[in-house]
Amino acid sequence: MPTPASPRFAASTNGYAAILFDLDGTLIDSLPGLTRSLNAVLSEDGRRRVDDDEVRLMVGDGIKVLLARAYAATGLPPENDAALNALVARFSAHYEPDPSLGCALFAHAPEVLAGLLGMGFRLGVVTNKLLAPALTLLRDFTLLPVLDTVVGGDTTPHLKPHPEPFLHAADQLELSPQRVVVVGDSFNDVEGGRRAGMRTVAVSYGYTRMPVSEFGADAVIDSLLDLPKAVMALPTIAEIAT
Repeated sequence: MPTPASPRFAASTNGYAAILFDLDGTLIDSLPGLTRSLNAVLSEDGRRRVDDDEVRLMVGDGIKVLLARAYAATGLPPENDAALNALVARFSAHYEPDPSLGCALFAHAPEVLAGLLGMGFRLGVVTNKLLAPALTLLRDFTLLPVLDTVVGGDTTPHLKPHPEPFLHAADQLELSPQRVVVVGDSFNDVEGGRRAGMRTVAVSYGYTRMPVSEFGADAVIDSLLDLPKAVMALPTIAEIAT
């Protein structure tokens, strides 16, 4: 594992003090758990199964949207909010006991997070996933100890791309938004970070329904190994308000 003194993790932060990561599709490949639980609920209702390639295009906007998309793809969508809420409860009963089953970290995630921590960055996660399963995933993959904040889809009234989840994380870190960099695989991550006044880095390997080049991110990387260099290449903050 590279050390903080290695060239890849040169000790320069350009004035940025924290990095907020998306979870699904950025740090963890969580599709197997999501697909398994979706299919359990769909099967209970006599629907056809969905595969990972289909689910890949459904995730990113929270559990209600995921279920609405899955049901629309396999028949009629939920009739109303009450029906959708009932599906959320059933899905959660399948998913939350073991959301990590079959899932895996994306390449180099622990190495890069350790290096960024050694550079002096504070780290956090902002996800549209409900907080409880998000914490379970982070705990199961031993990422939780390096994080200073975790914001879930039920932590604030709004989901990404609303800026509120990102601003909430910055408040928890006691940092101005200008000192924070957002890293994610979806337009929601980039747009929400931008609206919060943060710099953004998009990863090209995650789950997205549109080309990453169209997100409008400050930088695009193909591997988490490229993240330290991308952050150090961002414009230097001339005057930092704490």
